[in-house]
Amino acid sequence: IRRPPRSTLFPYTTLFRSQGSRKTASVIRRPSSASIVALSYLKPHVFSQDPRTTMAYIKICLAVFLVAFHTIVARRMRANGHNLMLEVQSSLGFQRSQAIEARRAHMEEVLGHTFNALPRNSRGAIGPSAATYALHRLFLQLHGWQLKGLQPGRSTGGDQRNPAAMLALGAAPAQQSLRNAFEERLTKQGLGLHELAILAATIENMVQSKAEHLLNASFQAAGIFSPPSPGLSSEDAIKVMELYMAGYVMGVDRTAPSVAAELKRLLEHHVRTYPRWKDVRWMLLDATKEELKYDVKMVSSILQLTESKFFRMEEEACRTLQDQLQGMEDRPGSGRVLLKDFYGPALLSGQVEFTESVSFLRQAGALDESEPASPRVMIPNYLMADSNCLARSDYSAVCCSDQCEDFMDRLEALLQAPSASPERLLELVSGFPEAENITFAGELTRRLSEVAEHHGGEVPLHGRLFAQWMHHAFPRTCPFPHVVGTATKESRIAFQEHRDAFADFEEMKDHLQAGQWSKPLLRETSDFGMWSEVEELVDPEGHKNFQPRREDWKTLSWSTCCLLAMLVFASTSLTKTTISGRSCFHDKKIV
Repeated sequence: IRRPPRSTLFPYTTLFRSQGSRKTASVIRRPSSASIVALSYLKPHVFSQDPRTTMAYIKICLAVFLVAFHTIVARRMRANGHNLMLEVQSSLGFQRSQAIEARRAHMEEVLGHTFNALPRNSRGAIGPSAATYALHRLFLQLHGWQLKGLQPGRSTGGDQRNPAAMLALGAAPAQQSLRNAFEERLTKQGLGLHELAILAATIENMVQSKAEHLLNASFQAAGIFSPPSPGLSSEDAIKVMELYMAGYVMGVDRTAPSVAAELKRLLEHHVRTYPRWKDVRWMLLDATKEELKYDVKMVSSILQLTESKFFRMEEEACRTLQDQLQGMEDRPGSGRVLLKDFYGPALLSGQVEFTESVSFLRQAGALDESEPASPRVMIPNYLMADSNCLARSDYSAVCCSDQCEDFMDRLEALLQAPSASPERLLELVSGFPEAENITFAGELTRRLSEVAEHHGGEVPLHGRLFAQWMHHAFPRTCPFPHVVGTATKESRIAFQEHRDAFADFEEMKDHLQAGQWSKPLLRETSDFGMWSEVEELVDPEGHKNFQPRREDWKTLSWSTCCLLAMLVFASTSLTKTTISGRSCFHDKKIV
């Protein structure tokens, strides 16, 4: 009695050896220790005469393989994040790295929806352009920050904006080393969600650390060059914080040598022109109403809290402006205000808002001139113009938030993919509460189908054409996405250096009189007058790579199905043989 020869059990071994492949034979003769352990454990079970036991262990093997694969990928991503945290600690110190690590989890949670919906590479990471887009949305959502290194923009080609440039806010060599580490990771491998959250927390920490320069200048402007050891009185603390907030609200060069003198000048002469300065002072008084001794750390904490309240207060002011503009629309729901009506409150009631010049509105991308005789101001584009930003510094400004981002968050959370069919998008968007009175049948459906045809059947979420479609679906909420280069979007201060950013009385009066003679616009001739077929994707390279991966996945699925079919066939044969009373590896008797 004996078992079949080895060549019968493992015919591929004989085949490889017959070809004289030393390398292959060597590999077969010397299997890995993991393989030996696995085979020694599985051999008595997989080759069991009980078919149910055989199938159970086959399923266990497949499950273990899948779990092991995902575990390895996750460990590699975590290891990369750990290496980046070591770099952060080496560059910024242990205390700041601990603060960044504590903040990372929250950043990872907020970034999750956007990250999962962006095109990713083979290791599940995003590239520089997609990372810039995700971080811009994150900081605008959390703090209302328009960071100058993360301005929104789309690309027709391969320009790769790298958000790691934000890490070079200071001139320290350590910060440059940290920037190089993130830039290398972004360009070579991309960033996973864990790594992107580390970058976000690091940028936030470095932006907030810049406030230390302004706080030190505020102490000097208040005549306090060395804070007393017991701490400041509430009166001195309020004086320091008023100087700080004056510089924060009005915008001041925080690294200039004369910043202390500039803070005094702003507090005495200019900050009171800001209409909500009394509200800012009330925030400070409310935070220091208790008779305590305030050290530098307490003052810094109160100021951070006041900055957060300031953002929320300015957001409420933005919504007040939005409501006022919607009340002046050329027709209900159009999201556009005729220029003559836009200047009306300033001319008729002396209101300080709505006084930007036509040239400034045009370069800011807030003017719809598809009907030259009746120019109109687009409400969401106007709200996001630089003239409505405050708290400017050399790296950021606090601006009105983009309410359309809320729609994008919902779509990303529901789809978890970079693109979707037009039917699926119409189903989701039409289900929004804000879409209750919107008719999608007709022109909107046709335009979305054209966008899908442009991309071979699906609509990319993070492209100009879909953003343009969202603007026409929600003209009150979503800004019109201009083609790159058609709207320069200079800051108000930079624009003021060579042209007037604000219209004088005569210019506003001329537009008011000209508008009285213009013909009313017809709905069918004005809705899609600015529509353009130019596409610009947030990450064109990533989207290009996403399409082949989707096709490869189909091929991989067929291969996997074939492999599973062979496995099932072999298992079925094994079951039949075993049931018949003889195993395929049953001992034979030599006759």
